[in-house]
Amino acid sequence: MSIDILPAGAWAVAVLLSAAVIVICLVRSRTSGRRTAVYAVSWPVIVLHLISLVSAMAPYLIVAKLHRTIGAPFLEFYMRMGWWSAAVVIVLAVTQLVVMYRQAQLAMRAQLDAVGRHTAADDHVDDGGDGDAGDDTDDSDTHHAGDARDARDQ
Repeated sequence: MSIDILPAGAWAVAVLLSAAVIVICLVRSRTSGRRTAVYAVSWPVIVLHLISLVSAMAPYLIVAKLHRTIGAPFLEFYMRMGWWSAAVVIVLAVTQLVVMYRQAQLAMRAQLDAVGRHTAADDHVDDGGDGDAGDDTDDSDTHHAGDARDARDQ
């Protein structure tokens, strides 16, 4: 009897793992209120994504290997629901990829914005706050070097 429900249990675990990846990415990519930092997709989330993909294949492998030991009503149910369960797993896998990509994209933009704000603040402090940031050229050095060359040539 426990062999009969093993594919359904494996499918449920795969769906829960997929949902966990999706929820983690959605929560970490939120930019509202007190928390504006968006973090890049972490390696544990990427590993969880890969584990969810492997576990999504498990129910179909179990049915293929153990079809002789699974009871007839359960086997008929698995055969009838095979395409639908595969469609759900595929949609969840694609959704995982989309939310991971979106989180990575938002994290990159947040990092670029933070670097831009940091650089602008540094320019403002270095410049003395007169609004002429970026004009760091000093022509006096080039004139002195030119004067030294002229003196040597004479």
